[in-house]
Amino acid sequence: MSCKRFNLAAAQDDLAKRKKIFADTKKTIEDDMFASIQHNYDVMTMTLPEDKKDFVKKEVKAGAEKLEVVGRLKEKVDNLDSFVSSLENFDKTLKMVDSWMKDADNQLNDIKNCSDTMTPEDRVSCTMELQEDVAQKVEICMNAIKTEADLLPQGDQVPKDAQDYKDELKRINDYVMDLQKRVMTECEHFSEDVKYWAEYKTGIRAFSPWLQSSEKRLGEGLSKPKTLDEANAMYANVNDFDQNCLKHLKILESAEQAANKMTTHKEADAEVAELKGRYQKVKAVSDEWMKKGDTLVKEWKLLDNTVNELNSWVAKDRGTEGEQNFSLEKMESTLGELKNIFKEKERLVDNL
Repeated sequence: MSCKRFNLAAAQDDLAKRKKIFADTKKTIEDDMFASIQHNYDVMTMTLPEDKKDFVKKEVKAGAEKLEVVGRLKEKVDNLDSFVSSLENFDKTLKMVDSWMKDADNQLNDIKNCSDTMTPEDRVSCTMELQEDVAQKVEICMNAIKTEADLLPQGDQVPKDAQDYKDELKRINDYVMDLQKRVMTECEHFSEDVKYWAEYKTGIRAFSPWLQSSEKRLGEGLSKPKTLDEANAMYANVNDFDQNCLKHLKILESAEQAANKMTTHKEADAEVAELKGRYQKVKAVSDEWMKKGDTLVKEWKLLDNTVNELNSWVAKDRGTEGEQNFSLEKMESTLGELKNIFKEKERLVDNL
């Protein structure tokens, strides 16, 4: 452990030097020294008697056994290589999470601060995606904590370079865990919004088609009745239209109340304001139609009642000559009244 470096750059440099030392040592011992010995042995044994060959063979074997120092050196270099590789991966992991968490925090702020441009469904979807991403980084941090326990020295006497990694890991892990809590909180808030948004959109879907058809109805205007029955039918139709106005206003107001319960409702506020403006124009015309229809029906009923009264009076007034003269005066007066009522009725019909 004492030969390990916990500063990544220093560890990489140290590994490169040790690899070179190992390569040079291996070449010297195996490729130069032992290869020369083996060659000399081969040459010597060509001329030596058999009893001498065994002696030389034992000496060569003894030299070959000493080559195990190369194996020990290789094992140490391989171990150091594995350590540096683990340190590189550990360093990359910390830097990756550090870079990611700044961007993730910006994403959360965007969802919160720009949420008025998103539907609650989109806000929940974005927050849940971020929540899944954070959960993955939490798992990476947990694995990094396990790696740190195996990779870096523990206890009170820890080299500064190793302690720097420990401090960085703690900083990153604390930040990610806090971020996870904040994302979960926002997701819960936005999940409530989905319920209120659904209520709002249900109301708007019921109100908007009626408003469009009502605006189209305004363009058609009122029919011009030719009889009292037609006038009564027209007024009943106008009254139904006005009652529908009041009914759908309650629907719009209920939708608005649902929207006001959401975390943010800027988009809904704008839509409700626009729909209310259009509704008020429809209601103003409806009020005017109600007034005109009511006046026309009353005038027409007066005309109809006056005609019926006159007919009834004429039918009964068949008495003396003096009574007939009186009846003529009354008839003239009544006919004049009828004429005025009829003119007023016609004027009211023309103004529809």
